[in-house]
Amino acid sequence: MTVRVRRLLLDGVRGHDWATPVVLAATLFVLVAAVARIASTEPLSSTDESAHVDYTLRVWHGQLPVLMDGVRFQPGFGHHPPVQWVAQHPPLYYVLLAPLVGPLVDAGHPVQAVVAARIVNAVIVAGIVPAAAWAASRCFPEVRRLPATVAVVSGFTAVLVVQAGVVYNDSLAALLGALACGVAGAALRSGVTPRLLVCGALVAAAGMTTRLSFALWLVAVAVAFLLARTVRLGRLQGLWARVVVALVPVVAAAAASGWFWVRNTIVAGSFSGRPKAWPGWVPRPHFTDQEVATKPAFWKQLFALYRGALDLRDAVPWILLLAPVLLLAVSVVVLLVRRIATRRGQNPGRSSAPGDGWPRTLVVAMLVTVVVLFVLVEIRYMAGGGAPINRYTLSVWAPIAIALAAGLRASRHAAVVLVPAWTLLSLVPIWSLLHFEGATLVPHSAKLVLAATVLAGVLTAATIALFVAGDLAGLRRDRDARDGRADTDDRDDRSASDAGPAGRDGGQLIAPRSTAR
Repeated sequence: MTVRVRRLLLDGVRGHDWATPVVLAATLFVLVAAVARIASTEPLSSTDESAHVDYTLRVWHGQLPVLMDGVRFQPGFGHHPPVQWVAQHPPLYYVLLAPLVGPLVDAGHPVQAVVAARIVNAVIVAGIVPAAAWAASRCFPEVRRLPATVAVVSGFTAVLVVQAGVVYNDSLAALLGALACGVAGAALRSGVTPRLLVCGALVAAAGMTTRLSFALWLVAVAVAFLLARTVRLGRLQGLWARVVVALVPVVAAAAASGWFWVRNTIVAGSFSGRPKAWPGWVPRPHFTDQEVATKPAFWKQLFALYRGALDLRDAVPWILLLAPVLLLAVSVVVLLVRRIATRRGQNPGRSSAPGDGWPRTLVVAMLVTVVVLFVLVEIRYMAGGGAPINRYTLSVWAPIAIALAAGLRASRHAAVVLVPAWTLLSLVPIWSLLHFEGATLVPHSAKLVLAATVLAGVLTAATIALFVAGDLAGLRRDRDARDGRADTDDRDDRSASDAGPAGRDGGQLIAPRSTAR
């Protein structure tokens, strides 16, 4: 393997370890698998998808939907909800789709309009893969190959393939959540620069004009800016600089989306705009928070990220999710035990350099807090009559992907085998999502499913090969570095021995003359 190829596999394009060939392969896999999924399912096969497409058409015609106005887009196929029950969401996602979907519907091509919207949505979902890899590189820049593993874990997650094949605004919310995770991690690890501040403001504004659930990441970004490692903002320094940068994303989000939340309060009677009862509505049962938290069905449905079309009782989805989590838990316990033993063996008067320990701890605390808060919100949602749906979990996908990738990388040597094995097993739920007879309304759908499946298989092999090659190159680089240090130490020892007793002082090497005082 040439030096240039090894550098590309490890360090990525222009030194960006989140822009490696394996990240590209995993991203393309999601896109191709999404095409197979799109051609496998009938347009508007779910009532939610009909509501989202209808919202897009309303935006195209310069309107915003209202719950009781119902769904006006009735093309004669698919399923339709009794009311417009996604009207409470902000319009950014639909603004992006409207210029493509609107003209097609107006020209009398509703099927093509839905398929086109799905393809745009698939591109958005595919963007989650490099976004999550970037977030990992910003949160833990010292962990080599973590971004590549996060990309593999993301690209081969069944719920992402499902999400890529339908028109739901959860896709854009998940992408922006991953970007917000990276922005917050960069602030805590490297500090806030004017460029990062602008990025944080843009992501915050876009996130809050996509979905209310992004508020978790808005708080995370604001707190991360406040506690940033350093703040470089012109002449403004100290506490006031931190307060200013923490307020910038909040102000940007309020300026971009505040009007919509006020509208929700006026039109729907609440800030969130959560749908109320309508004629013929059958309310779901309500529970206490404790009842929800102790229901196994709540946890199974919310974290069925690798279910695909398999039964919830199937073992494969839970092996894919829980095996990396268990490996991560074991590695954390081992690491803590080693650190305690190391500290006990240290000289009492000797203090270890803090290094990046505190910023790294803040990042871990941020990721854990965001996921815990998400779960608490979902518990309250189900207690009030909502349903725990696995696609909602994509709003905190970046922390979950980092945790799964860290578990699979608990041992760098074992990761060369574990990650490919995990990738192959992840194909089981993804395979269950495909229907090779195709969708009857989509032209040439059967051929599309077959061609996309074959190409997805090729991309799977490429992803595994690139990952293994990159990991082996990384292990070789580490071995070469150790050998280089060992040679240097041997030369130093020989020089000290040749110097005789004058070269030693109580068994300790005397500092070079240039530094001894």
